[in-house]
Amino acid sequence: MITRRGRTAGGALAGTVAALALAAAPAHADDATPYALPPLVAAGAAHDRDLAAEVAYWTTDRIARIGFNDDSGNENGQGADAYAPAGGWDTLSAPWSSGGLISRTAGKLLVHFHNTGNASDTLSTSCSANVVTSANQSVITAAGHCFRVDSNVGLTGTYEADNAVFIPGFNGASLARYVPGSTPGTTAPGPAVAPYGVWGVTRAWVTYDWHVHSNWTLGSDVGMAVVAKPGESRPIGQVVGAQNIAFGVSGNPKELYQFGYPTDNVRNWYWGKNNDGTNASYGVPASQRRGFDGRTMMYAHNSTTIDDAQLGNMGHDMASAMSPGSSGGPWLTGFDPATGTGTQIAVTSRFTNPTGDAPWYPWVAPSWQVGPWSAGQGFGVQSKAVYDLAQAATP
Repeated sequence: MITRRGRTAGGALAGTVAALALAAAPAHADDATPYALPPLVAAGAAHDRDLAAEVAYWTTDRIARIGFNDDSGNENGQGADAYAPAGGWDTLSAPWSSGGLISRTAGKLLVHFHNTGNASDTLSTSCSANVVTSANQSVITAAGHCFRVDSNVGLTGTYEADNAVFIPGFNGASLARYVPGSTPGTTAPGPAVAPYGVWGVTRAWVTYDWHVHSNWTLGSDVGMAVVAKPGESRPIGQVVGAQNIAFGVSGNPKELYQFGYPTDNVRNWYWGKNNDGTNASYGVPASQRRGFDGRTMMYAHNSTTIDDAQLGNMGHDMASAMSPGSSGGPWLTGFDPATGTGTQIAVTSRFTNPTGDAPWYPWVAPSWQVGPWSAGQGFGVQSKAVYDLAQAATP
C-alpha cells in the first residue's frame, strides 16, 4: 500500500509468473538473517551534521508534496481534501481523536528512495510507523516496502531508502498544500505539525523474505528502523512512550485496531471514483464512500481472520476502509481506547479481499483497488530477528 511521489512506478508481474515464482522459491531457514540497508546516517564524526541535514531536507513544502494525496494525478500533492462518509465515520475508518499513548507513538513516515543501479533515479513515498518498546528505546516499526522495493512490485530496478524521517503524532490540519512550480522552501515544520519533533531514520532493516522476495506473495512485509532527533539526547521512547510488541500471535477471531495515515484515493476502494474521475463504486453504498488526504491519523477496528500460511507469518485480514499511506501503521491487540495502549502484532501491508487470497499484483487489472479489506503483516520469527538487530543498534 505504498504511495509514490516523484517518479511513478510502472509495470507488473503476471499472475502466472507469481505462481511459478512461488513454486520455485528456494527453501530457507525461518531465522534467516535480515537485510540491513546501508546506513541512512552513518556513525562517526559527521553523524550529528548528517542527521541535521536529513531532517532539514523535509521542509513543510516537501512534507505536503509527499505526504498529501495526489487525486488530481499531477504528482504535486494537489489532490482534494478529505471527506467523511455521508452515513458517518464507522469501524471501517474514522479519525482518531481520543488521544492517549497511540496519539504519540504512531506517526507519519516520509521516505526518499534512490535506484541502487542509478542514483539519479529517485522516488519518494508516504507511509505510517509506530514506536515500540525496545532495549535502546529507539525502534519504530513499518512495512518492508516502506524501506525497500524492487522489480517484484513492478519497478525497474531496486529502490532503497536513503533519507527518511518519522513524525510522531503528525497533524497536517494546518499544513498548506505544496504550490506546483514553487521551490521546496526552507521552512521546518513547527509544533502544530510535529508536536514531538521530526526524527531522522539512521538505520533500517527488512526481513530476509522481503529482501529476497519483495512482493506480497512470498515476502514477509516488515521493516524496522531506529531514529534520532537532532539536539535531543533522549531516545524517542522517553519522549513519546512506546507500545508493547509481541511475536507469533495467532488465533481466530481477534479484535484488532489498525492505525495510520491513509493518503492516496486513486487506490481507495471506498472513494467511488476512477483515475479519470468517473464513478466506480465497486458496490460500496454511497453512504460509506469517503476520501483521505494524508493530514489525519485514522483508525479501523474489526474482528480479523488469520491465515498462518499466508504472507510469510500470520496474515491478519480485516474489513477496513484505509488506503495507501497507511502502509506500515500498527495493528494492536488488547487495545484500550481510553488509554490508547495495546500490543502491536502486525503492520499494514496491502489490500486484500474478504477471503484473504487477493493477488499481490492487483495493478495488472484496469481497476486495481483490490479490497475492501486490509491485510496486516503479522510479526513472526523473521520479524523478531529484525527487531533484535534494531533494538541492539545505536541510533
